[in-house]
Amino acid sequence: METNQNTEVLCLEGLKKSFGDLLVLDNIDLRVTKGETIVILGASGSGKSTMLRCVNFMEVPSGGRIILHGEQVGKENQNGSRTYDEKSLSDLRSRVGMVFQHFNLFPHMTVKQNVMEGPRTVLKCDQAECERRAKLYLDKVGLGWKADAWPSELSGGQQQRVAIARALAMEPDIMLFDEATSALDPELVGEVLETMKQLAEEGMTMLIVTHELGFAYTVADRVLFLSKGKILEQGAPEAVLINPKEEATKNFLRGHGSFRLPEPNLD
Repeated sequence: METNQNTEVLCLEGLKKSFGDLLVLDNIDLRVTKGETIVILGASGSGKSTMLRCVNFMEVPSGGRIILHGEQVGKENQNGSRTYDEKSLSDLRSRVGMVFQHFNLFPHMTVKQNVMEGPRTVLKCDQAECERRAKLYLDKVGLGWKADAWPSELSGGQQQRVAIARALAMEPDIMLFDEATSALDPELVGEVLETMKQLAEEGMTMLIVTHELGFAYTVADRVLFLSKGKILEQGAPEAVLINPKEEATKNFLRGHGSFRLPEPNLD
């Protein structure tokens, strides 16, 4: 993916998150440029999901700063802490899309109604605009033909693709994926990964937590490896996944077995 190095979408500076005495994120620094796809790897408990949840303020950071398009989120107090008003957080969440492990579609709404709900209630779009977005993004994930279906009539992979369309309908600046395929049966994983790959190719800025190493190798611009709440190693996919420097990264990769490398180009 070709990125515009002059356009910084997201910046994390000294991001910390504690739950009581447990420090989960420890001084995370990260800069994300427009169109960049970053895959975040790490063992269970390393802080991957917490990092994403802090970016969209499902978890309030314990310290540090989050900057979206050059604007700091929240106000700094005299003692160095930060406060966040609900209006600014609501604005941020409308600009940061998130797709979870579980789809959480509204069962009493059709597929189209699920996708229209965010633009209607959060962005206050009119009916015509809501319908335009629903058609556009359901077509993008290959499910325009299921617009009038109920979630219960869809496979898990289809439900997750609707969840992606729902997030895209807000037309966010950045998309966060938290183990988006881990709840799916193995035969359904590919269709969701293919949708995510398409978004990367189209230039969507994305942070992706996943254990799908083959996907990370072929789609990511950069791979981060988290360990004990810190970014232990980062770099191009080949550097981190094929030639890791840190012992913890090597151990993690050994535990996940081999993955399929792309076929060589013989043209």
